Amino acid sequence: MASVEGIPPRSQALELQAPLTGVLDALAVLPPTQKARRFRSRVGHRLASLARIAVFLVFLWVAGTADGPVSVVAGVLAFVLGAVLWFRSLLPRRFHAEGHPGDALDRRPELVRRVLLRLKTDLAPHTPVRLRFRPDPRPEGPGSSFYGMKLPRKVMPDVLDPWLTLETRLADGSHLRLSAVERRRNKVSAPGPNSFRRRTKVKEYDTLFLEARLRVKAKRNPALAGLSPDRAREAVRLPPGAKLQRLRITGEELRLRIRLEESWLPQVPRDAEAETSPAPDASRAVTMVLLSLYQMLHLARTPEAVRRRRSG
Repeated sequence: MASVEGIPPRSQALELQAPLTGVLDALAVLPPTQKARRFRSRVGHRLASLARIAVFLVFLWVAGTADGPVSVVAGVLAFVLGAVLWFRSLLPRRFHAEGHPGDALDRRPELVRRVLLRLKTDLAPHTPVRLRFRPDPRPEGPGSSFYGMKLPRKVMPDVLDPWLTLETRLADGSHLRLSAVERRRNKVSAPGPNSFRRRTKVKEYDTLFLEARLRVKAKRNPALAGLSPDRAREAVRLPPGAKLQRLRITGEELRLRIRLEESWLPQVPRDAEAETSPAPDASRAVTMVLLSLYQMLHLARTPEAVRRRRSG
């Protein structure tokens, strides 16, 4: 079972290997764990701010009560610290995006839970599931609703957060590995020579990469190595908002990676699917990725002449 003490503070990730029911039970008790962790983070941030103010007040008290060189040194330190605190107050270090999907406690856990429930019919009884899962984004990291305030002309490298690894063996004998990585990228937009805008803009945006890797036995799929990428792409079906990132096929492995924009949700309500630009449905995207992989296996097993007769 997952608990506040069961998640290491350094990695902040849930790691376990258990049958499907055990993994679902561990995910069910994560919300109290996440609330406690976020509460401690907010308290620690406030205490750090209060500690700096307390040190400043101590220096002022020493400068006013002590005599001699101690008073002078305390006065100088109080002045310097006060100037630093004032300057820091003018330059906020982070910005909170109100209404960002990353504020939801169940965003990542709900996605993992729905994926496991959809895999339930494809798993043999008591099949172990290996899971490494970080339920909360890192502070000011990919998937977080907090953004760091950076210099306009400073280009920062991409920040990656690999927060999910799920491995299990399916009932047909194939080995499945699902992974999720979020990336935060900075885009610097400089004004052109004929532009009315004079300021350089820096925009941070997140992208979710979902990858499914299916390992099969080459003896059962001898024609898989000969499946061309163009034919394999014909089998790929993705929901709105999901884009194909990478497709790789070998004699015993199929690997498919897609990307979703930062507004992704673990599930999109049915009444929102008719909107012009709904948020990407991550659980549906995973389901369609798995179906696409098995459709590739079907294409590899079907002779070219038979496929032409069916299509004609």
